[in-house]
Amino acid sequence: MAVTEKDEIIIEYGFVRAFLPDLPQNSETAEKALAAWGQLWELMERENNFSDQLGSSVLDWQIGNWANDLTMLLHNAGRYKELIAVNEQILQMKWKNNGDSNLFHENAKRDIADAYADMGNVEKAYALYREYLEKDPLWGWGWIGYYRQLNDNDDPMFLDVIEELYRKIEKGVCFRDKADLCRELADEFETIGESEKADYLTEKYELEREKDKERVTRFLQNIGGTGRKIYPNEPCPCGSGKKYKKCCGRK
Repeated sequence: MAVTEKDEIIIEYGFVRAFLPDLPQNSETAEKALAAWGQLWELMERENNFSDQLGSSVLDWQIGNWANDLTMLLHNAGRYKELIAVNEQILQMKWKNNGDSNLFHENAKRDIADAYADMGNVEKAYALYREYLEKDPLWGWGWIGYYRQLNDNDDPMFLDVIEELYRKIEKGVCFRDKADLCRELADEFETIGESEKADYLTEKYELEREKDKERVTRFLQNIGGTGRKIYPNEPCPCGSGKKYKKCCGRK
């Protein structure tokens, strides 16, 4: 059966109640948000449609925002088991314009690994990051998440990992999120006193930013005048691989 107006009202109202701007980021608010997400998931099960394209103009454009807001709320409330469960559901979903670098799936994977570390199971977090990166070795933010966990836990592998990433960038390996990776690595090398490597990575970061600006120009030329509404969580039409709100929508 199709999504009904009653379905839309119940689910939208549930999320509105959970995400009122004056509500604290605590377990009580998290319960409200989890209840709304549970209603949405039940609808997906009923429709056998695990995606953000349920055929509802009221719900579809908000599903990605609700997923982001819920996972952030669960993290801030320290509800790590529920955070893992919700992100595992996000990984089951097919998102609009889904591709190899789907950002919802990437963010969910990082959330799951980091949640295990927050619960004290650091080895599980390491194992998940290694599994992710073995399958997707060019995932820049995956590497950032991994070496941050190593650093936070004073693991000597931290230095080995960032040195290897530095060598790969020198060789021209085309990581996704390369600008972000260069910026974050530059900060790490500056912190440990290797200014020469930090300067090199900062220069690389600036070059990648220039490429981003060129993509923005193409976006304005090719997309900006069409009048089509671009939602915040859509992949940016400029081709950067980032969400629109994190890329041209912000600029």
